Amino acid sequence: MAINTFRGRLTLWYVAGLTCTLVLFTVLLYAALSGALYRHHDAELASAAARLQGALQGVSLEAGALGRVLAASGADGALVMVRDRLGEMRYHSAVLQISEPNIGRHEALVHAAASGSPTPEFFTASLEQSGPVRFICVALPTVPTGYLQIGRPLGEVAPTLDLFRDASLLVLPLVIVLTAYGGWWLAKRALAPMKEINQTLQAIHASDLSRRVSVTATDAELQLLATTVNQTLDRLEGAFMTLRQFAADASHQLQTPLAVMKSWLELAPSRIGVGSTDLFDEPSAAVNEMSAVLSDLQTLALADADVGSRQDGSVNLSDICEEALDIVKALAEAADIWVDADIESGLHVRGDAVRLRQVVLNLSDNAVKYTSAGGRVRLSLTRAHSRATLRVTDTGTGIDPRHVPHIFERFYRGTQATGGPRGTGLGLAIAKRIVEVHRGSINVSSQPGRGSTFTVTLPLADRPTAHDQ
Repeated sequence: MAINTFRGRLTLWYVAGLTCTLVLFTVLLYAALSGALYRHHDAELASAAARLQGALQGVSLEAGALGRVLAASGADGALVMVRDRLGEMRYHSAVLQISEPNIGRHEALVHAAASGSPTPEFFTASLEQSGPVRFICVALPTVPTGYLQIGRPLGEVAPTLDLFRDASLLVLPLVIVLTAYGGWWLAKRALAPMKEINQTLQAIHASDLSRRVSVTATDAELQLLATTVNQTLDRLEGAFMTLRQFAADASHQLQTPLAVMKSWLELAPSRIGVGSTDLFDEPSAAVNEMSAVLSDLQTLALADADVGSRQDGSVNLSDICEEALDIVKALAEAADIWVDADIESGLHVRGDAVRLRQVVLNLSDNAVKYTSAGGRVRLSLTRAHSRATLRVTDTGTGIDPRHVPHIFERFYRGTQATGGPRGTGLGLAIAKRIVEVHRGSINVSSQPGRGSTFTVTLPLADRPTAHDQ
């Protein structure tokens, strides 16, 4: 049982509370049973003592006088003794003379008489032959004052209490174990809606914020929680859609003034009669870079909407990689870079062929950009159980370890600090978003100076649809 989980702690508290309750109940029940059994004996002893007290009114504390009165009262057949203030035996019944010859020196009996208590005292003493015996010790109206002690064997009292104790020690651990199992099961049933809510939230990502938690729980608290989560998701989806639409609209609207600026910069030398265009090279490059950033930003903003509506179809990822390979080879040839490939045929995934081609091209283009002349780029596509694995490997400059955790972030261009090629900082972010929309994952491993490997895994489609055959 995992204590670091809410289910485990709930079960632990439940078992601990029930264990304390059961132990307390058992102790109280044992005390009540013991008290009831002893009270039965004490009541009979008190009745016998009261009868003999009346018979010994004013009798001398001599053995003969005590013997005549007690014999006439029928006490010879019972466990009866009379002691003086010092605890010395003055009389004991015939039964005790035979069965307990050493009872006169019994420490508990001597002490009870010597204590001189004016009220009746009840106690248990263990005799040599009779075993556990319940006694009463009361003062007698004799001359001088003596003390009457009457005993009654406990019989089945002690075995009954021992049996109850042993049974409790056996049953309690069994009950606690069964309770722990039952508590674990009940906690699982009670927290099942929480697990469902957690699974739903884990399945929600930026491309599909329309999913909601199912409000099927019968408990008012869980219904309230599910409703609150759904309301939060509603607000999140609205804010995300607004932000995405703003990014798409802003990037689209800014393309027009940038195009005008680019045209004016190209025409400016001839318009103002300047022979050299060096003066306008840097502004033109800045406009081109800004236009590329806006184009990528628009692509990133629209990636979720474009792919999310075309997730049902099955596309041939092997063909997509083959088509992209031709473009990559053309780019690499111009840069004197060798490209080889190992593409397994017939691998189908569900999604958008255009966006998946964009992922392959983005990763391959990066590999070519960061590989020096004479280097090598390798593109491979293989099947791994129920997933397709795409790897793009290069022998380029590699990535500094401090940049690796951030390379998929938007506008992050850590390589520029080391003299790498300029870029918008959105290519890998777009690739990551498209892969996530297709229920896949992307990661990178790299060694500075030795190259990088980008790995994309996508779930394979069960079977290609008719238009993919």
